[in-house]
Amino acid sequence: MYTLKNDQLEISINAHGAELVRVVKAGHDYLWDGNPAFWGRTSPVLFPIVGTVAKGKYLVEGVEYELPQHGFARDLVFDVVSTTNDEIWFSLMASDETRAVYPFDFELRIGYVLHDAQVAVKWEVVNRGDKVMPFSIGAHPALLAGPELADYSLQMGTSMGIETYVFDNARGLVDVDAEKVEIIENLPFLPLSKDLFAEYPTLILEGESEIMLRSYTHDREVEIAFDGFPYVGIWSPINAAGEVAPFVCVEPWYGLADTSEVPGELKNKVGIQMLKAGEEFTASYTMTFR
Repeated sequence: MYTLKNDQLEISINAHGAELVRVVKAGHDYLWDGNPAFWGRTSPVLFPIVGTVAKGKYLVEGVEYELPQHGFARDLVFDVVSTTNDEIWFSLMASDETRAVYPFDFELRIGYVLHDAQVAVKWEVVNRGDKVMPFSIGAHPALLAGPELADYSLQMGTSMGIETYVFDNARGLVDVDAEKVEIIENLPFLPLSKDLFAEYPTLILEGESEIMLRSYTHDREVEIAFDGFPYVGIWSPINAAGEVAPFVCVEPWYGLADTSEVPGELKNKVGIQMLKAGEEFTASYTMTFR
């Protein structure tokens, strides 16, 4: 576990998955603690896919491979390559283990940078092979919104009205051909509730670049800014007892779950990124805690 601290924030990152596991400001925790009663993670990085592939399988030039939901990066230990008082970088290199399920030579670098009350999360994906590399990458931070989720809302920085793709949670598939469902009309905010996530277990939005978590009962808030990301997922689980989690995940994505029940070529997956040999992809998002 690694800690960065300034006069406003203290954050902790686990080398396992290079995962942000704690953010504290003025004695208040802002991230879910990973209690498996609802979800045993806090802020995993999704790579080399976002969501699922059909039946857990996909093809590369006709050869079949298997990947779990959201890929493997969140379950592997990263190396620490540099660290200062307010910045740390991790690296994950392709290995025989990763090539068995994803036949590409890559380096994934993840950085966390503190500035005042803001955490910048930076990604660098390098294609170290000799062929074009298809991949997706995404964030999954779980922001505390409790003890009552219904005391919170999400304020959109871009849209007046909120539409979501139809997501089949049981199969993990997105229907990109179906008409989007309008959740909120002519308003820039989304009230959170158990009923919302019972009807729409995962919301998938387009065209957003900033979302703020706000409470009706206190003045603490979190603003996530992610300019350039094509999609953002909104998710909060409901457990076996029928209780909604006291957190909401706001997830900027470069990619989507599969759209078909039939495994297909990874390069044809909706939202996939294509990185040429020797090239580097960079992206970042920020979380500001107030």
